[in-house]
Amino acid sequence: MSRPRKRFFKAALAAAGVVGIVALGTSVLSRGVRAAVGEPSAHLADRWHEGQQITDRKGRLLREVGSEAGERGRPVQLEEMGDRIVVATLVSEDKRFFEHDGVDGLAIVRALAQNVKGVRIVSGASTVTQQLVKLLDAEGQPRKRTVGIKITEAARAQNLEEVVDKRTILEAYMNRLAYGHGLSGPEAAARGYFGVSSRDLSWAQAAWLAVLPRAPSFLDSYTHPERVRLRQRALLDALRDEGMMSDADHARAVAEAVSVRKIERPFHAPHFVDAVLREAKAAGETPRGATRTTLDLALQEDAEGLVRTHLAALAERGAQNAAVIVVDNASGEVLAWVGSGSYWDESIAGQVDMVRSRRQPGSTLKPFVYALAFGAGHTPADALADVPTRFSESGGTYAPGNFDGTFEGPISAREALAGSLNVPAVRLAAELREGQLLETLRALGMESLDKDARHYGLSLALGTGEVTLRELAEGYVALARGGERIPLKIAVNDASALGRPASGTRVLDAGVAALVTESLSDPLARVRGLHGRGPFDLGYPVAVKTGTSSGHRDTWCVGYTHERTVAVWVGNADGAPTRELTGASGAGPLFADVMRRAMEEVTTRAPLWEPGSLETAEVCPFSGKLPGPACADHASRHFVTGHGPKETCDMHVRASRSPDARPGEAPFRCDREGSRAIVVLPAAFDGWLASQPAGAPGRDAFGMPWFARSQVPGCGEAAAEAIGLRIDSPAAGSVFVYAPEGAGEQAITLEASLAASAEAARQVEAVEFVIDGEVVGRSRFPYRTTWAVARGDHELLVRPADPRLGVRTSSTRFSVR
Repeated sequence: MSRPRKRFFKAALAAAGVVGIVALGTSVLSRGVRAAVGEPSAHLADRWHEGQQITDRKGRLLREVGSEAGERGRPVQLEEMGDRIVVATLVSEDKRFFEHDGVDGLAIVRALAQNVKGVRIVSGASTVTQQLVKLLDAEGQPRKRTVGIKITEAARAQNLEEVVDKRTILEAYMNRLAYGHGLSGPEAAARGYFGVSSRDLSWAQAAWLAVLPRAPSFLDSYTHPERVRLRQRALLDALRDEGMMSDADHARAVAEAVSVRKIERPFHAPHFVDAVLREAKAAGETPRGATRTTLDLALQEDAEGLVRTHLAALAERGAQNAAVIVVDNASGEVLAWVGSGSYWDESIAGQVDMVRSRRQPGSTLKPFVYALAFGAGHTPADALADVPTRFSESGGTYAPGNFDGTFEGPISAREALAGSLNVPAVRLAAELREGQLLETLRALGMESLDKDARHYGLSLALGTGEVTLRELAEGYVALARGGERIPLKIAVNDASALGRPASGTRVLDAGVAALVTESLSDPLARVRGLHGRGPFDLGYPVAVKTGTSSGHRDTWCVGYTHERTVAVWVGNADGAPTRELTGASGAGPLFADVMRRAMEEVTTRAPLWEPGSLETAEVCPFSGKLPGPACADHASRHFVTGHGPKETCDMHVRASRSPDARPGEAPFRCDREGSRAIVVLPAAFDGWLASQPAGAPGRDAFGMPWFARSQVPGCGEAAAEAIGLRIDSPAAGSVFVYAPEGAGEQAITLEASLAASAEAARQVEAVEFVIDGEVVGRSRFPYRTTWAVARGDHELLVRPADPRLGVRTSSTRFSVR
């Protein structure tokens, strides 16, 4: 006998011996072995074979993620697999499955005979249950095969059959079968190779798949289809011979040309899917199976296309990247999430998710400043001072300016907000309690603002703190919901919960939120600040706010309808500046197009705020108060219901030119029949008035002011108030920082001046400085004193030392921290 034949003969005898020993072990040793090895039913809950399918809200696959074992299984119940793949698998692997107890003695004898006769291992005798035990114990990983291991598996298979029914065993086995290319189970294999569910497989396709688990690499459908086809034909014959299919079905299956398609690996909405996976990991979850997200893939793809289109148009302006998020306001569900212009473009750091990156949001934080101001008693109709202003802070003096370097003078709060003026916003922020703005922004979801209030200072009102686009969108969703904050959602546990309205936490009063919304949605209110209406004429009301960070590095546009909120960022991931792009010119056009697309499927559009939350009143458009007899213009303005104006305008008076006015005296005198209306402004406008050239706003063509300082002489009570004191230092809202203990006595300078004619000023010989009701100093002209500071919030009052003079006093508030 030749050496090769001897080796084959020995191998056959060894194989026969193994099978015989297994047979012996399962019969003679079963009582002892089975008691010692236990059973693996606890491992039926292991999910190493399951991949994760992340889908959009309609079930469309966004990405499939393999398990730790690299498998992409899609477990389904046995009845959902379809009879053909189950029957084909049983005929191929274990025809007597429903007859044995986990070990098939007849199969062992048959295998022994076939292996000895063939002088090689022709057939094994492992049942489906034994193979399942092997998969459960090894968690799908290959391991060394020994006689002892085979005996143990056989014993554990019998034990398993005693505690678990046949259908459960078969279902678990089928779902764990490896079909190659990471496809576990018939459902994943059917969809991967043929694009159909397992229940819809033809007999030819079912037989093709049923032979693959025997040797997934050797029987690779792409590299060795002829091997698969040979075994598929043999299995089809066996199915016919076993009576599992008719001759006609067999003939059709044999004639069918099986076409295996390329396995698709979708990779949609990459930054969004990354966020879903990241949040699941942060929550300590290891998701398996299908994860239903809130994303609308059709809207996502359109938003990505709009980003590419707009970036192409902005390339010459130095903006290479953009990000977009779209939210359903009722549920808080994220409908679109574009993290960059291109996930794969390394030149723009495309894999950096700009929806989650911290950046300075610029003026997009101003609406929340105004919301707090409105809550404190201001109204959108109030006249604010957009004039050069200096604020004392811990780091020194802060003097904000507007984006274009100009000042509007008196302007209504609604126009100052819609037009994104800086000084009015900071002046309002200075009136707030220290830390109040920061607390509110955090309560709205902007947790990236993790420093203390002193770190940000008053400039937080202008967006110098860093937030993410997602956080910003969450804050604006709260405005759209009337001041109620809800967390944004990107995935749901139950698909039936999609679109379900959410309840949240109230952060702002509903009426206050409505006032902000009304101001942001008025196209005319934007004109003065934006020098036009911008790209926001969408054909329906939309509340919009733009923002630009310092150095033109980041441009923003955030806005909302009742149904949708859209937030857009345009810039560069590395912080490189653009070529003077602003929020209106950079992010604004992209916002408008995304909002149009996001609203396409909204059939019924509700008002921007709840009816009844606001009321209207006719006011003087300049003062925001009820029109007086000198007010030539009237305008309809919104107020929180029940909080309309009660006072009459005291800023307009009728006057005529005073021909004998001397230099320094008021150029007008009261004339109730006069044809000229004069606007009397507070002392805060003095510097701005003096800077206005002839023909500019605030002066007529001859250089005469139609805005007047203090009151106009001769108008009854106004004449008695012609002399007025004003506080020059400290500025309203100033915050002084108290040095550490031991630094010695610390003091600040208090200064005041008179708003009056030179002759009237001579009547005020001295003034008193009163802090918190206590006189802390007296002074002759120039009116100045010092005060040893004390920590806390303080009110300073300046009054004439002689109370009989009837001179108007002045007060302000400041803080020492």
